[in-house]
Amino acid sequence: MLITVETAVKVRKKRAVEQLTKKDLSEKLGIKSQTLTKVETGNYDAPRRIYQSVMDWLIDDL
Repeated sequence: MLITVETAVKVRKKRAVEQLTKKDLSEKLGIKSQTLTKVETGNYDAPRRIYQSVMDWLIDDL
């Protein structure tokens, strides 16, 4: 499942607003820091579990 550049920007913005380090957010999402870097870069073809955890975290704002 593709994490687009637009989604990556939303992840970076929310992480900044919540003042989370990459380590904190990666632990919260259950992924490695290196994977979070790929997510925040965008155009990342993520496995379903990673995609779902990122989307669930973003949806928490709604």
